[in-house]
Amino acid sequence: MEMEIASAFIGSGLIFPSWWPHSARRPLYRGVKSQFRHSSFPAAMIRSLTEPLAERWANLPVLARLALLGGVAAGIAWIAVNPGYRAFKAWRVERNLVAAGKAVNEQRMEDARDLSLTVLRAGEPRLEAYRILEKATAALGNPMHGDIARAMMSHPQSSDADRLAGFRSLANEDALGLLGQMWTTLTPACQQDPRFALVFADRLISARCFREAASVLLAVPGAGTDSAVQRRLIRVLIGSGTSQGFTEAQRLIAGQMPADSASADAVAAWLDLLEAIPVPSLQEKLLAPLRSVLEQAPAADPARPALMLVRIDYAANFARAAAILDAAINRWRDPAALALADFLADLGLYQRLLDTFPPERLDDHPELFPRLLEAMEHTADWNHVLALLDTHGSRLPKFEELAHRARAIATTATPSLRVKAWDAAMADAKASQSPTAYLTLQRLASEAGMTDEAEQAMVAAIQLRRGPLPLYHDLRPLLASLERQGADNTLLEICTTYLAFEPDNPTLLTQFAHLACLSNLIDSKTIIKVVQSLVDAFPKDFTIRCVLATVLLCDGQADAAADTFEKLNIAPDKLPPGFHAAFLTSQVLAHRIPKDDPRITDFPWKSTRPCERRKFTKFLTDGLPSPAGG
Repeated sequence: MEMEIASAFIGSGLIFPSWWPHSARRPLYRGVKSQFRHSSFPAAMIRSLTEPLAERWANLPVLARLALLGGVAAGIAWIAVNPGYRAFKAWRVERNLVAAGKAVNEQRMEDARDLSLTVLRAGEPRLEAYRILEKATAALGNPMHGDIARAMMSHPQSSDADRLAGFRSLANEDALGLLGQMWTTLTPACQQDPRFALVFADRLISARCFREAASVLLAVPGAGTDSAVQRRLIRVLIGSGTSQGFTEAQRLIAGQMPADSASADAVAAWLDLLEAIPVPSLQEKLLAPLRSVLEQAPAADPARPALMLVRIDYAANFARAAAILDAAINRWRDPAALALADFLADLGLYQRLLDTFPPERLDDHPELFPRLLEAMEHTADWNHVLALLDTHGSRLPKFEELAHRARAIATTATPSLRVKAWDAAMADAKASQSPTAYLTLQRLASEAGMTDEAEQAMVAAIQLRRGPLPLYHDLRPLLASLERQGADNTLLEICTTYLAFEPDNPTLLTQFAHLACLSNLIDSKTIIKVVQSLVDAFPKDFTIRCVLATVLLCDGQADAAADTFEKLNIAPDKLPPGFHAAFLTSQVLAHRIPKDDPRITDFPWKSTRPCERRKFTKFLTDGLPSPAGG
């Protein structure tokens, strides 16, 4: 067979014998090549496919060809460039993270903030970037710090250390209601961890929420053996303000302090507790075991233990109080000026403090400035207050200095100057980066008896939604004052703000529903559902049922509103003015009493809120809206 095939090819001239002349091969080769060009071999098949494509390509518009070429080029470029770009992006992220970490170590917090933000904006939610950004924004007092701390806590890769750092930051800056919400999101293991519990308990104690603080601390396993937890529980006893609480606190301190006396920090922590107990409540017999402990305390700060012994002796022997005090002043005036100033201030001996440390001593002891300012204000030495602020006021934040000036001016100047001085403090607080600026002004004004200024600062702090705002329950004096002033819009704004902090607070929900309905802020049908759920949860709550009747009236259901009021089984004239007006309005619109009834015509409408007055007088004049319309 092979011979036949070879003979056939030789016969066709495709295979030449070795003796065939080379010059005779070329014409025959060219003929064969020409036949191959027009044959049906693969090259021809490829041409048969490409020629129609080429023909279609030629018929395409120029823009279409450019678009196709651009798309192909972009695809090729993406395939070729994307891996390199991703590698470059990862290198740049790592470089920025390293630079940000270095900036933190060198205290260049603005650079650290910008670099870590660059990483996060590049679509890389790196935990390390959140850690750096949290430190930077905390140091800069940046308003975004709280959001960053929450993001770090909720990051899927965050550790307990990250969550603790974020929670500790929020404890100093967030409203207590928000902090409580964050506490509920922690795992049971974190809630029982003394590190987390101590942070939350400290904030609760500072807000005087002693019962809640005790429940948090007692949930920690081994709470009775952990000295840090025990100290907070003792703080709760002291916070009760009762003689029984003071006595029990001293008994516990006397039994626990010796075990920790080897450490100066431990001694200082126990001394903080003893100094929180009013001097008249100190009992020498209960504290007798501490005498040897205080006498042998570490020498890092010898003045505090010694002055605590003086405090105990001062409380136990009032007959020798003057001599005891003189000896303490002579002993510690120079070596421990600040400790002695704190001691005298805690005893309320402000004039003695000023006599011991005149303003001239500030050149040698600048740390005394806050105590001297406090003493001058307590002794109403306002001229010297202004002089002290002129020379040393720069030690305070500007808004705080201006607030102290306003306190001094308020007692001596005309009302217009008082308002001008306080407005200057408020303006600087508004421009300040400190989240506690307005709250500091509120505290200073409240201490000085400047009620209007204190309320103004607290309202501004709530509107800003920054800083360690108190619970809604603690705003009762402010809310009552705003209600007397008829500041319905401000009350509604406060309720709206606090709904984000305490969404499950029934008192807050009730007051918000009442104001929102009277102000037409929310559809009455929606408010009825909310208030009805509150009635179901608290069926005996008088205020909630009155609000339900008022909301039914605003929804056009006069008969239902009148029936709801009547089911209260209370004389109408015993109702608060706003609810009394709503009851009378429902009676008229339900056709149970005439519009010219003396109870209507003689009603003191000025005793109601402006929003209630507008709403009910409009109903009496124009009638009710359609129930379907709300």
